[in-house]
Amino acid sequence: MRSSSGYNLEQSLGHLTSRFSRLLLRRISAAFAQHDFPITADQYAFLVQLWAHDGLPQGVLAEKTSRDKTTMARLAAGLEELGLIVRQQGPDDARERLIFLSEQGKALMAEATGLVQEILTVAQQGIEPAQLEICREVLRRAYRNLQQ
Repeated sequence: MRSSSGYNLEQSLGHLTSRFSRLLLRRISAAFAQHDFPITADQYAFLVQLWAHDGLPQGVLAEKTSRDKTTMARLAAGLEELGLIVRQQGPDDARERLIFLSEQGKALMAEATGLVQEILTVAQQGIEPAQLEICREVLRRAYRNLQQ
């Protein structure tokens, strides 16, 4: 739909990525609830960073998940309360908090990641691998452009 200014919402990268992201997060949260996982899609986005790189400083996690430090601290406290992560003092700076998946967190992530992969497989049906790679690269570039 084109507005009087010539702006086409269905051609907007921001609009399309936002719609896709919201729908994906809703699907993931619904799947987690259906399987009685005690986490949300937002919490999964935090945990998946640790799944890939355990022991990250809390500040780095905030950057990687595009969260402010206050939100990150609150998110970490909730996951710690659930027993899914462990926060430890950094070796060089007593103020730094390194975050690790607990054994319970690792077990949950193994199952949760399988569910997320199923959802992503559905989302990617009928899309050629080369097209997916172009999409990934375009999104990476757009993200880097906004970081500058």
